[in-house]
This record gives sequence, C-alpha cells and structure tokens, in this order.
Amino acid sequence: MEKKQILSVMAAALMLIPASAGAKAKKKKAEKQLSTIEIIDKVNTHWQTANKPEVNAFWDNAAYFTGNMEAYKLTGNAKYLEYSDKWARHNKWSGATEQDPSKWQYKTYGEDQQHVLFGDWQICFQTYLDMYAMNPDPYKIARAKEVMGREASMSQNDFWWWIDALYMVMPVMTKMYNATGDVMYLDKLYANFKYADDLMFDKDEHLYFRDAKYIYPAHKTDEGKKDFWARGNGWALAGLAKVIADMPESYRHRAFFVERFRQLADAVSKCQQEDGYWTRSMLDAKQAEGPETSGTAFFAYGLLWGMNHGLLDRAVYGPVADKAWTYLSTVALQDDGSVGYVQPIGEKAVKGQKLTAANVTNFGTGAFLLAACEKVRYDDGSVMPATPVQFTVNVTNTLGSFRQEVVELDAKTVFAKLGISGGRQFQVYNAVGQQVPYQITYDGKVLIDAAVRPNGTAVFTFKKGTPKTFVNTCYGRMYPERVDDIAWENDRAAYRCYGPALQRTGEKSFGNDVWVKNTPELVVEQRYYIEDTSKAKIAQLKKTDPDAAKALEMATTYHYDQGNGLDCYKVGPTLGCGTPALIDGDNIVFPYCYKDYEILDNGPLRFTVKLVYNPSKYKTDANVVENRILSLDKNSNFNKMTVWYDGLTVPADLATGVVLHSEDVDNVVMGADYIQYADPTDNPAGQNFQIYVATLFPNGVSQTKKVMNANPVNGNAGHALGIVGNYKSGQKYTYYFGSAWSKYDCRSQAEWQERVNSALAGIKTPLTVEIK
Repeated sequence: MEKKQILSVMAAALMLIPASAGAKAKKKKAEKQLSTIEIIDKVNTHWQTANKPEVNAFWDNAAYFTGNMEAYKLTGNAKYLEYSDKWARHNKWSGATEQDPSKWQYKTYGEDQQHVLFGDWQICFQTYLDMYAMNPDPYKIARAKEVMGREASMSQNDFWWWIDALYMVMPVMTKMYNATGDVMYLDKLYANFKYADDLMFDKDEHLYFRDAKYIYPAHKTDEGKKDFWARGNGWALAGLAKVIADMPESYRHRAFFVERFRQLADAVSKCQQEDGYWTRSMLDAKQAEGPETSGTAFFAYGLLWGMNHGLLDRAVYGPVADKAWTYLSTVALQDDGSVGYVQPIGEKAVKGQKLTAANVTNFGTGAFLLAACEKVRYDDGSVMPATPVQFTVNVTNTLGSFRQEVVELDAKTVFAKLGISGGRQFQVYNAVGQQVPYQITYDGKVLIDAAVRPNGTAVFTFKKGTPKTFVNTCYGRMYPERVDDIAWENDRAAYRCYGPALQRTGEKSFGNDVWVKNTPELVVEQRYYIEDTSKAKIAQLKKTDPDAAKALEMATTYHYDQGNGLDCYKVGPTLGCGTPALIDGDNIVFPYCYKDYEILDNGPLRFTVKLVYNPSKYKTDANVVENRILSLDKNSNFNKMTVWYDGLTVPADLATGVVLHSEDVDNVVMGADYIQYADPTDNPAGQNFQIYVATLFPNGVSQTKKVMNANPVNGNAGHALGIVGNYKSGQKYTYYFGSAWSKYDCRSQAEWQERVNSALAGIKTPLTVEIK
C-alpha cells in the first residue's frame, strides 16, 4: 500500500519542471560508458552516502533494502551489508511494534504500530531473513516468526487485498519456509495469493488491477480504458520472481505461480513504449504521459530474472529487456548516481503529473538495483550457462605438516577465465564435488578455504554459476550499543577494540581485547544482544530484589561462561593483545580509541577493518596519526595487522606485543620473531584456565624485550614487546597477533608454542596456488 496523499505543493512544483528525457539520453551517449556492475556501485554508493540507514521499517524504506541486499548478494561489498545491518538494528529487527496480537490489523491501510499484519510493515522481514541466513542469530527473525507464524495459522486469507502486497509479503513467506522448514508458510502463501489473484487479476489482459476499487468497468481511465498501474504490476512480477526463486521445485502449487509469472511477463512486454519505459497506466499512455522508472525497473528485473532462469524465451523477451535497460541506464540514471523519473508515493496514474530527473525515491533506487543485478547476470550468462565454463585450481603444501588456510587468487584473472564482468557469479567445488564458500575481497582477491595434507595438493574447480549462501565463519561490526566497540571473530576466537564513545567516558582501555570461545559458530552478536537486552530488567530488579538481579546478571553477562566461552581477558590502559604503539625509550605512547573505522571485508572467510586514530604527540611531533588495517581469516588463531603512522618528522621506534599480568609474569617466551604468553585471566583461581596469546614478527624486529612497570596497577605488570627501530613516517609494517583457549583448541602452552611455530612457517612458506 502506498500513501494516498501527495503534498499539493510538491505536485505543483513537479508540473513546473519540464521533462527532458531525450536530451538526457543524448548527453549520456558522449560520456564514458560504465559497466553495469560499476553502475550498481555508483548508484548504491550515491544513495548510501546521501541517506542515513537509521530510518523506519515501513515499505518504502524496506523496498530499497531488498535492492541493497541483492547488490550485496552479487558483489559481496561489505559496506552494503553494514548499511542493512544498521537499518535492521535501528528497527530492532521488527516491523510494526504492537505487542498485543488482539490489536493487530491488516484490513485497511495503516502506518501505525497496530498494523502488524499489514504487508507494508512486513516487507522488512525479507532483509532480516536474508541477513539471518548468513549469521543465524535467533533474535534476528524472532519477530518475523511471531508475526508471520500467527498469520500463517489464521483461517483468513484476505490479507493481500492490494497489488503491492505481492512484493511486500510473498517473498517473506518463501524465506520463512527456507529459514524454518515449515511448509505452512508455503501453504499460506498460496492461499493468500489465490485470494489476491481472484480479486485483482484480469483474465483477459493478464494484468493486475491495483485493488478492488480500480476494477473495470467501475473504474476507467479518462479515455474509458482499463487502468492497470505500472508500479503495481511491477510489484507483482518482481514478487513472483522472488517467490519462484526461493520455492522448492517439488512444492505442489509451484506451477500456478510459474503460470502467472509467464502470463504477466507476456502481457507486460506487449505494452512497453518505444523508448523502453512503461507509462503509469499501462494500456492508456495518455492517462499520465512520459517515462516512469520504478515500474520499468521492476519489469526489467522480472523479465531478466525469468530469462536467466529459463522461464522466459530470450529471443522473445531479450529485446524488451534491452530497451528497458537502455532507458534505465541512459535516462533514469543521472550523472551523480541518482535514479530519476520515479513516480512519488501513490497508487495510480495521476493525470497531469509530470516526472523529472529530480523525482528520486528510496523504493525506485531499490528497484533499479534489482534490475541492474539481474542485467549483470543476463549479460554474463552466469545463472544457467549455455555451455559449461570452468577451470581448476591446485593448492599445494610444500611443508611436512597438514595445513588448512585461506588462500588468495587474483579476482580479475578468475573473472576473465570464466567470462564474467565481476561479482559472485561462480561456484567453487572441492575434490569430492561439494560446493564450498568463497569470498571476493575489497582489494581484488578471491579467497577459498584450502585443507591440504603434508606435501600434498588440493584441487578446486571453479564454474560459472550462482553460488549458494553460506553461513559466515568470520564476521564483525561496530557496536554502538556498547560504547562503539568493534568486535570480530572467526571459528577460533573473538576480539574487540574500543571506540570513541568509550573514550568520551574517560575510561582508559587502549588495547585489543580477547574473547574466548569453544565453538566454531559465531557467538559475539548473540552475547552482546543478550547482555544489552537484559540491562533494563537487571536495573529494575536491583531496586526491588538485589539477589534476583545478581542471579539474572550472572545468567546473561558475557563475563561469565554461558556455555560457549566468555570475556575474561584484562586490557585497561595496556596494549592488550597485539596492539601497536610508538615507544620512546621504555615509555609506550599508548593509543586511545579509534576515531574512524571502515569495514572492508565481512565474511564468510575473512573480516577486515581499517581504523584511523586521533592525532597524538610523539617527541616533538604533535600531529601523529596512526592507521591500522587488520584482518582475521577462517581457521586462523592469528589476526594480520598492518600499521603505519603519518606526521612523523623524525625516525621513531614502533612496538607491539602483549600485556603481562601480575598473577603470572613467568610463563612468557621471548623468541627472535615472536612473543607468546600464557595469560592467567582476570580471575586465575576462579577461572582455572589460561588464555594463550602471541604476537608474530615474520618481517623481523630490532629486538624483543620486557618492559615492566615499577608499580603495577590493577594487575598490569608490564609488557612483552617486539621493537621495530628507525621507523619512518608512512612506512607500513605488518605483523600478526592472536590467541587460543586452554578449554578449546589448545590445551597447553607447549601446544601453543607448536601453533606459533606452525603459523610462522606457514607465513614464510605460503601455500602455492596454481590456476590450470
């Protein structure tokens, strides 16, 4: 449902702006031609730069996010995922928020919080479910299960009484089935769709009326014709494409959805205008003259998707889609990356309403992204390749010990060999024929996870095709709910560093924190969520029942082991585990908290973040800025850290290492190119285990040494450090830091020493990668 009211001032203003589609197209012909995948980034970067993600979860915003997630699915761009994550958390993974099911409504349009069962408040669940598929924390789809589960169990089937609902909610149902395995969601999808179809589908024209009040002959255009709204039919075609994509081939009613999709696609293609767009009243161009982008984009998406998946004939529909894309990319797309000529929020073709390049909307941008992603796949023939396109990759281990590591290939080489323009348009298989995850990185690499026996070779096959969605084994984000922590993890351990909100409190915590875990599954988001959502109840109980408050705190805080590990590593005003710093003699110039961050990679196989710190003073230099890029790969106990400093005018000494705690200053080993330590935890008697930490210096250091505090405070006895002398401004220095837990993957310090030795050997003698 779209809002009926349009401000008269806005409408009047739009009428005063002359349309100039033809001139725009001529101008663009002279400009540099961008590839479609470059256009996707141009459009989405423009939108995300100009618009904050902290907006409500109503349909218009949520429709954009469906396009954003499609762009992420194709490209793997971590900034797109983070943008969706911020939106989902802002809305607490919910649509309308009314908690009392007896007050839930759907039979009339409503933007209030009681319209929980109204489809415009349910489209948000599409994005939440897509994100859950990669990081399956139960709280992310708890509200979706509550709302959609109730709807699926109700006897009524008149929920979708307006055409928009076919896009807003139908894909939610198939995604709910895929998340839960419960066929009731598919059956409710069919029942609801059958009601909508019986109500709105015109069996002569094979198009949909917008809702009951627009059905012919009760409603006609000014010329007396049937009035089929383009965006409404765009919602329907795109929604059917999404549903068929997620619906199992074996579902008993699948054929009905496919039939309607094909009928609608055929009818749509017949009323395209010569310039590639569709008019707002599809069979009566005079009702609202001129191009309109949102309907055109949804049609382009649906037609391209149908051809890509073998449901539509390329010979018939290819020319239609090509003309539509020409309009979208040369007229609708503006030089700054905005997408214009989008009909504002409404429900019909409005007589006299003029559209221009200035008519830009969230949902129109989302529709454009959907079409562009499908256009990439169409041009590259990547969904159902006409002929198999593949090659093999050999990963060889020249060492005498088993290794499992993430290896890198050049992405451009992979794309060229597969004949694709870029993005996640290929599959990777191991030697036994299993599809395995891969990742495209911000710096142009393709990552695969290779397990290779001693002196052996593992063979992988790369094939053109659409990859499966895999659960992440590496992931991180910024946690504004916990004073801007950046926390990240892989299948071995978790870490965090501290942000500007903590610095503003005055608390002095400088170094990297270590969180131990005993499972390969990701746990950090769930730990933060449980603790954060328990705080209010604990605070209330402290006023009335302190014992109950303490019991609840012990049962929810991540400072106690709730079954998968905990945070019991002391940092405070130290380097913690592996934090870099400049050092003047024995005086460490401690960094404070990061100033700016940028997540560059975010799963499934690698997390990478860039951190920039506030200017600090070093000797006579008053504006020294520290920069870090750190990454963590699947299977690794060690993070890779690259650090550099700008603003130095004289050589400096660079230090990194681990804090030594007063409870145990003996179990530290100082190697020539490493430091490793058995940390006693923040409560040795209570915890009764150890956290093994280390820093590795494969590129060498001038010396390793201990710098001890004359008067230890809060258990901070000093540091074990590697020192890089004669460091000059701007030089990048790379080292590694990491950890293991005596209750999980490393039972003794001797075993930790072996892990350190193995990691250094692997860094110095990497697995070799050969593309055949």
